[in-house]
Amino acid sequence: MNQNNATNDDEIDLRELFTALWRGKRLIIICIMLAILSASLYLRLADRKYTVRYVFAPAATESSGPNLGGLGGLASLAGVSLPSSSSSDFLTYKFLLKSEEVAARMLKDRDLLASVFSGEWNAEQKVFVEPSSGALKFFLRSVKNLVTGNEPSTYIPPNAARLSAWMDKAFNSSEDRDTGFLTLSAETTEPALMVDVITRATQETDNLLKERYVATAEQTVSFYQHQLNKARAREHREALAKLIAQEDQKLMLASKGSYFVAEPITEPYVSLGPTSPKASLILALSVVLGGFFGAAIVLIRKSLKS
Repeated sequence: MNQNNATNDDEIDLRELFTALWRGKRLIIICIMLAILSASLYLRLADRKYTVRYVFAPAATESSGPNLGGLGGLASLAGVSLPSSSSSDFLTYKFLLKSEEVAARMLKDRDLLASVFSGEWNAEQKVFVEPSSGALKFFLRSVKNLVTGNEPSTYIPPNAARLSAWMDKAFNSSEDRDTGFLTLSAETTEPALMVDVITRATQETDNLLKERYVATAEQTVSFYQHQLNKARAREHREALAKLIAQEDQKLMLASKGSYFVAEPITEPYVSLGPTSPKASLILALSVVLGGFFGAAIVLIRKSLKS
């Protein structure tokens, strides 16, 4: 008997809940309309971002070098570094892509640097100046100084460290485990600038690794030839001859002026239309939140009246 009464009470409470929501439907609709209006205003004021994607693959096929026994230790004692596989070169390429060393080489392009830090570039004087801070920034800086006790940092013109930090936030890099391809992607309001930055960064990284290799290639080949003259075992001589051929092929690739470590598979991809913000998702979310907020107000008013 008690269970039946509890069930009837639950049914009555649920019925009263829907009745209260139905009576306050006008307020709920008003809240939904206000939420949609706010979402529409946000969509009109928000910056339109485009997706940029650039895919790279190793320029040379990965091959396992011959087993040279203790030749690696002998080479290290002689001050010669044996060549690494293409996979190792590709890992170095990904690590150096956003490094300060590559950023320092990109600083030579003054036009690109002025586009990246356009808010600090004075076109008349052709120099970088500290941007003027508004009242809000000054207030936030004062509050931060008061709370943390840290003195405000002095202005530093764009340098390798700042450009490297900017690139680290501007685009992402990810590697496909199945194909080994490296994908550089970004969402930006300036897709043309991002394509220029990624293209320049990849070119400078490839050139840097190429220059490093050319600087040590002749010493490495000379070491191999010296060991080949002293080798007596047939397997040892064949292994050294194969390494010399690989080094010559790699040196020829470096001297061509083409891609040395990584080469693009296709042209940079830029989305035809904005991909952010997503209008359908934001409008749907505004309807849900507006309805929830309106229902909460109706139920709160009902509980206060009761």
